[in-house]
Amino acid sequence: MLTLSLFIIGSIFGSFYNVCIYRLPNDLDVISKRSFCTTCKYQIPFYLNVPIISYIINLGKCKNCKSKINFSYLIVEILTATLFVYAYSLYGLSFKTLGYIIFYSGLLIIFFTDLKYYLILDKITIPISVLGLVFTFFQHNPFDVSILSSIIGGVIGYLIIYVIRFLFFKFRNVEGMGLGDAKLFLMVGIWLGIKSIYLILASSAITGAIIGSLIIYIYKKDKDFQIPYGCFIVIASALYPYLGSVFYNLI
Repeated sequence: MLTLSLFIIGSIFGSFYNVCIYRLPNDLDVISKRSFCTTCKYQIPFYLNVPIISYIINLGKCKNCKSKINFSYLIVEILTATLFVYAYSLYGLSFKTLGYIIFYSGLLIIFFTDLKYYLILDKITIPISVLGLVFTFFQHNPFDVSILSSIIGGVIGYLIIYVIRFLFFKFRNVEGMGLGDAKLFLMVGIWLGIKSIYLILASSAITGAIIGSLIIYIYKKDKDFQIPYGCFIVIASALYPYLGSVFYNLI
């Protein structure tokens, strides 16, 4: 019964995350305004706004104008519902469960804002970075990172991207990476610690370069085609707690 309740609560949060993913990059209010169709602006009544179920019943279309609703809405709701259940299975009812949910919720929102709008928002990274320090200081970090490793990880993570960005601008007169990427590494370093930075940076850069090259080749894009690098940072960060130790045990 508790598992089902957590799944339902998680899906509700996932629905709110979808609101954040669309509205925050567009400078829209995320609290007071009711949900609406992004195509026809039809205000969705509460009985048509049930997470997961409404999307399936309406076949992924707006009830009013019949325009397609992006499949990502369903993905976010399912992933968030699963996140709540999985976090509880790891840590039970505890602050570590809450920390785990906060960290991965932030990654989920950042992934889709960067994928859709090429934006990594301070409104997400900065508060979650601060919360990461608080959870770590009181020894509730779900990844068992010390406060020293957390602080150094955040600082080093931010500075590495900042320096890369500075060098790109100095020698090529282009912004090779945005400050949003630097603040994302700040957040990741705080939650996952200093040891995570090298592996996440290397794996996300290599994966991004390979996929970016394939996109440019297959779809005949210009060599300066912009890829949402933050998405690769998010994926590498999400996998690090599970694969990081495997990598370091091999070297």
